Amino acid sequence: MTHAFAELDGSTLFYLALYVATMVLHVVFMQYTFAGTIVVAVAAVRRRFAPGAQRDIVALVARDWLPMAVSAAITAGIAPLLFVQLVYQQAFYTANLLLFNRWMAILPVLIAAIYAMYLVKAKHVDDARVRFHRIVRPAAAVATAVLVAYVALAFVENHLVSLAPAKWTEMYANRQSMLTSPDVWVRLAMWAVASLPVFAACAAWQLRLGACGADDADRTTASRALAVIALAGLVGDLVAAAAYGAIAPAFRAAAQGEALATGVALLGVALAVFAWASVLRARVLARTMLVLAGVGSLATIAGMTVVREAMRIAALSGTSSAPHAPPASGGFALFVLFALIGIAVIAWIVREVARALARGELVSDRG
Repeated sequence: MTHAFAELDGSTLFYLALYVATMVLHVVFMQYTFAGTIVVAVAAVRRRFAPGAQRDIVALVARDWLPMAVSAAITAGIAPLLFVQLVYQQAFYTANLLLFNRWMAILPVLIAAIYAMYLVKAKHVDDARVRFHRIVRPAAAVATAVLVAYVALAFVENHLVSLAPAKWTEMYANRQSMLTSPDVWVRLAMWAVASLPVFAACAAWQLRLGACGADDADRTTASRALAVIALAGLVGDLVAAAAYGAIAPAFRAAAQGEALATGVALLGVALAVFAWASVLRARVLARTMLVLAGVGSLATIAGMTVVREAMRIAALSGTSSAPHAPPASGGFALFVLFALIGIAVIAWIVREVARALARGELVSDRG
């Protein structure tokens, strides 16, 4: 345990551990959604969804599953949102207030994004076929990507504002925004490129399970595209992390202080690179390689989440916004009971959907 975490009491560490664990799951769905909207937008602009167009199985899977993915991201985000409010009370609420309208806009933006996703997924109307495929669907796909990117930007800015208690008074008095800071845009870039290998790993498993009626030919075709997407994201993430470390001493200090977490994250990147390079070479979505890619992505997310929290703890240490939680937790047994019930129900649903996909009972439109 590093110095930053060692200063925290047991109750705070407990809730912080829950925050990190639930945040990892939330990030998986968030990154699938973020990268998925980009893949779909590019495909829609290239008219890959129009009748008679070349079949793009990766884009079809993303298009059909994006509404579910964003719903899962929102649902999975409830737990970390509760824990972050509990541990970082003053810092989190102050950041919300300082962002005000930009933070409040997240809800209507998400609603609009979800409706746009369904519009992209919808079938054309016969008497408006040309207009739908040439104008409506591409416009809706691009709008979805922009709206989701706005949500990501808002969360990045909120996090960075919460790390700067010394600037809060000046930000409020002068109505300053952190959007002019390179930290925001480099952090957003780092998060954006990191979403690519996560999306690729999830999409690969979907194809193995037969999503969108995928067959062996589809999987062979998709293997190269997914490997290229993942490898580009992994390399880009290392570049973005290095760039952020160059402009943010606090990030460098947290990464060095959390040597174990940083090592886990880098090991995850190495595993994923090895797995996707093997997929690219063999042109096969082999189970073993996808397991390695998935484990690598989870390790990277978990390691970087720990570094992120170490950075936040260090920034708030010694201030009135220092992380803390109630020293006693009532109803702990009840909490554990319902947590286990929830996990069991989710696992059962995932298993049943996977089995139905394998049997061919859940086959969506092939284009």
